[in-house]
Amino acid sequence: MKKIFLIIFLYLTFFSLQAQKQKVILDCDLGDDIDDAYAVALMLSSTDKFDILGITTCYGRTNDRAEMACKMLYETGLEKIPVAIGRNTSNKNERANWYADQFYWSKGFDKIKPIQQSGADFIIEQLHKYPNEIILFSVGPVTNMKDIIEKDPQALKLAKKVIAMFGSFYIGYNGSPTINAEWNVVVDVEASKKFVNSGANIVYAGLDITAFVKWNKANQERLLYRQSTLTNTLCGLTTLWSNNATPTLFDAVAIGMALYPELFKTEKVFIEVDDKGFTRIDKTKTPNAEIGVSINTEEFLKRIMEVYLRQNLGR
Repeated sequence: MKKIFLIIFLYLTFFSLQAQKQKVILDCDLGDDIDDAYAVALMLSSTDKFDILGITTCYGRTNDRAEMACKMLYETGLEKIPVAIGRNTSNKNERANWYADQFYWSKGFDKIKPIQQSGADFIIEQLHKYPNEIILFSVGPVTNMKDIIEKDPQALKLAKKVIAMFGSFYIGYNGSPTINAEWNVVVDVEASKKFVNSGANIVYAGLDITAFVKWNKANQERLLYRQSTLTNTLCGLTTLWSNNATPTLFDAVAIGMALYPELFKTEKVFIEVDDKGFTRIDKTKTPNAEIGVSINTEEFLKRIMEVYLRQNLGR
């Protein structure tokens, strides 16, 4: 009898802990810039806080991006997390069809495969299954978000929150006081306009907070010496991406906004996207978004380094 009560107790405890975790989905253009890999790694290393429902890929060669995601999940022992391929846009232009150097890391990997469901359909299904429970991270061009809106205009409104690496509001690249047409916006201006007008609860991790998060050589050496499956993956991908450049971890900041909200200050404003891909603020209108305006960069870097170094993901 005691054994039965113990089993019931452990069963209830397990599901109670699962219920306390934040449900998340990541939509990313993994393999393009290196910051997506660091964002995926931060999310995978935070399974004590996140219930990861899935990863979807967006922009360009979405099948190659999904292959990368599958290998990262397999190598870290998290292959039960589904990967869904977003709409392939590689025929848009030469840049979209670029076979990124990071793709060589996973070329030919076939131990696990993406699911058959499209990225947009997967996200729609999960949002309906868990209304107001999911944080959706969008850290690439918002092509999948456009597809979601066109298929089901109410779906994104079912997200507890959408945290998007998207836009330049007061500050541009490298901390410039002049705003830029940020990459994830300008790649697909039409999709970006639909996204900001979707009515979803969106928090933007724009250049105002992401452009300052630089990953220096000393940090990279610490990852290299750690010699774990995940840190070796990050080091290998960084080498393929560039031998000398200092990565800016734009996309990891979006994940950090959910993990460490106390490190950020935000502001509620009305934003719109103009025809050139600039994200414009109009303070005469009722806010339709929340934007990050400051970050404790030093503490953020310290915390994510601890996460990367202390995880023991692997098969």
